[in-house]
Amino acid sequence: MENYEEQSHGFTYDVFLSFRGEDTRHNFIGYLRDALRQRGINAFFDDKNLRIGEDISPALSKAIEESKISVIVFSENYASSRWCLGELVKIVECTKRNKEQIAFPIFYHIDPSDVRHQRNSYGEAMVAHQIRFGKDSEKIQAWAAALSKVADLKGHHIDTGHEINHVKEIAEKVHANIAPKPLLVGEKSVGLDEHIEEAKSLLNLKPNDDTVCMLGIIGLGGIGKTELAKALYNKNVHRFEAGSFLANVSEKSNKINGQEDLQKTLLSEMFEQPETEWGSTSKGIYEIKHKLGRKKVLLVLDDVDEMKQFENLAGGSDWFGPGSRIIITTRDKGLLMGTHPIEVKTYEMTELNEQHSLELFCRNAFGQSNPKTGYEAVSSRAVGYAKGLPLALKVIGSNLATRKSLKAWESALKDYERIPRKGIQDVLKVSYDVLEPSAQSVFLDIACFFKGESIEYVEEILDEFSAASNIEELVNKSLLNVDNGYLNMHDLIQDMGREIVRQEAPNNPAKRSRLWFHQDVIDVLSANDSGSDAIQGIMLEPPEYTTDVYLNDSAFEKMNRLRILIVRNTTFSSEPKHLPNHLRVLDWKEYPSKTFPPKFYPTKVIILNLSTSQLTMEEPFKQFSYLTVMNFSFTSSITTMPDVSKVENLRELQFDFCENLTTVH
Repeated sequence: MENYEEQSHGFTYDVFLSFRGEDTRHNFIGYLRDALRQRGINAFFDDKNLRIGEDISPALSKAIEESKISVIVFSENYASSRWCLGELVKIVECTKRNKEQIAFPIFYHIDPSDVRHQRNSYGEAMVAHQIRFGKDSEKIQAWAAALSKVADLKGHHIDTGHEINHVKEIAEKVHANIAPKPLLVGEKSVGLDEHIEEAKSLLNLKPNDDTVCMLGIIGLGGIGKTELAKALYNKNVHRFEAGSFLANVSEKSNKINGQEDLQKTLLSEMFEQPETEWGSTSKGIYEIKHKLGRKKVLLVLDDVDEMKQFENLAGGSDWFGPGSRIIITTRDKGLLMGTHPIEVKTYEMTELNEQHSLELFCRNAFGQSNPKTGYEAVSSRAVGYAKGLPLALKVIGSNLATRKSLKAWESALKDYERIPRKGIQDVLKVSYDVLEPSAQSVFLDIACFFKGESIEYVEEILDEFSAASNIEELVNKSLLNVDNGYLNMHDLIQDMGREIVRQEAPNNPAKRSRLWFHQDVIDVLSANDSGSDAIQGIMLEPPEYTTDVYLNDSAFEKMNRLRILIVRNTTFSSEPKHLPNHLRVLDWKEYPSKTFPPKFYPTKVIILNLSTSQLTMEEPFKQFSYLTVMNFSFTSSITTMPDVSKVENLRELQFDFCENLTTVH
């Protein structure tokens, strides 16, 4: 468990049980331990082996000091045990010294006045002790004073009724007095301290601040939102009367009665007993407001993806007591931009820097903070692939840790660079799965073809998919970001999108919706009868200039749904005999023909980028009514610019360095 500094405010144990074993061990104490355990209460159960010598052992003394509540079960023969009385004196000393510690007496078939005034069995026991130690000994006086003091405290009296009912009531009373506990987490996080301090400042945790506010932690999947929320919870939960960390809200909400179950969990973790059956989330909302309206709480809603989840769990500032704080983690920043009755602040997670990335990777790969000797270069390569994403660094590091040789590492990294690992995919793909089909199409087009392009350019091309609103949705889902008007996405997000396409037909690129890997494209364009109407987009851009690529005569004949065709850094040994009329983008540098194929009437084409081509531009462009951009730069074969007066939407026309152009219409 990570040793957060604020855990010094807490205790090792919730409860220390002080009891006379011969009276209670095999019935009542057993029931009580089970009830406490069911409530998640960590109770110290003293073993007989610790009761040696005349006084309580150092181990028992330490356990009492480290317990929030000491539950003392005063049974008939409790006072006859000098060890029980020694525990009682230690308990009184601790509660006097530390006001956070509580003594809670249970009078088990005993009259509290017998304990207070040492009568009946308690009087007999004290007389026996006086005979042994002397009536005026300090030990006897301390025992008597402790019995009297604790007997005056508010506790629980058992004289009739079923014990099982009593222990449930006792467990509830004990639970209500236990401060919310920090969460169990793994080893110390890497690179999180700065995020913690920045986010903590937004929570405004000043003691005299009675406002109820919410902090939204946003960012892409696997970047560490949940880890930050856990750290904030652990470092600050001691400041609140109650706390609840609801993990995986989105996933749990989709189950039958999932949101009602979350409401009940919220109440239970806030030390409130929810009703067994509600029947609706509306009843749950009433219960939350009724039972927590005056309680200062810290609530974390982890992984929220729908407004309904927020509305059913933390829908208003009057649901919680003054000074309460709500933390939400989400990939969808749009959720936090609406009108809320609670003040909303946002904090966006960013990728780890190179130093922290290497440290996190090495911890998972080598069990240390730096690379093993000889593995420095390959570690840097792995870190470069992960691009600062904590999830990727952990998954890749853990996978490589199982490989024993440097050669095996290098082989595995080639696989990573080719196909993303499933562990990363599952997390990143969550945001994609919840998108509407049109938004999914926009995302896949950007991931496969348009990363780094201007937002205006992409919105124009993908207008048929409501690109403007869907790009905004992708930004809100942390799948995309816009930098100075240009679209960008994390490399692993791009890999995730491309892997979705690859899985459409893992062994047959011709059956996939989009092709971008140059060898796949070349194989499809050169093979006989390999094209299909499944293909919506093609980008051929090999890393090195490729010459004399064979283009099958029927390469595009069956691609009736092809919308995007981008060809760069490639020359073909022949010219295309067909081009699909469904094209919206024809971006073909060094187009290998003087004319377009016959029957090529792309009435919806928007972009014609045919620089450095062999076109002569002799035919008119009347059929290109949607065309907005025409680029024929560096095309020496053009001598006359044709009539484009019918191209009503044309806004950009480029003939840069067309050295033989002499006539302009």
